[in-house]
Amino acid sequence: MTKILAVSDVHGEENENLYTYLKNNDDIELVLILGDITDFGPLDFVGTFIDKVADCGVDVIAIPGNCDPKGICNAINEVSFCLHNNIIAYGDAILFGYGGSNETPFNTPGEIQDNKIYGDVYELLANYDYVYNDKVPKVRILVTHAPPYNTEADKMENGQHVGSQGILKSIHEFEPEINVCGHIHEAKSVSKIGKTTDVANPGMLKDNGAVLIDIKDGSNYDISLVSLDE
Repeated sequence: MTKILAVSDVHGEENENLYTYLKNNDDIELVLILGDITDFGPLDFVGTFIDKVADCGVDVIAIPGNCDPKGICNAINEVSFCLHNNIIAYGDAILFGYGGSNETPFNTPGEIQDNKIYGDVYELLANYDYVYNDKVPKVRILVTHAPPYNTEADKMENGQHVGSQGILKSIHEFEPEINVCGHIHEAKSVSKIGKTTDVANPGMLKDNGAVLIDIKDGSNYDISLVSLDE
């Protein structure tokens, strides 16, 4: 069994409800931070925040967002593990990470051309697909800052979809069980791509949203939105 909590879009603002939630739910083993830890800096906040989360008795893995400045991966690695463009096994899960976002109108520092996102995420998923051992099943979790295009997770208040077509294409091709993402603050949701991939966006941390993934074994899991203030 493996229990994971995912939060996103911290933007340099701590939320005491997160620490209380973790202390009250001590069976959670891992916290995933889905990017935009800072609001264009400062990098010092990264270590302060991650250390406080880890002090609640959990492991922490993080990726950068589009609003995080250069040096963000080094800052994460100083205190935990930066999953950007990496794969790691954790309990009953395999985690594939990709931070930053597709291009926005705001020229933020962590933007990446969507065709590069597609190529990089494709390679991550393909590398594991090549060595996959179906005798030891694992829940494959794609951890991204940008949500996949044309889903509940990338829908703005005006109904416009602004997510990554590269991430969507990779999900269609490899069908990971879960994609947790952030970036679009108002798109807090759990939905599905096809019949295979659950897509979850916890929204902005200050709004008390989080995603709870409860893996029973390598093939059975529950995924849900939770409120940190309950």
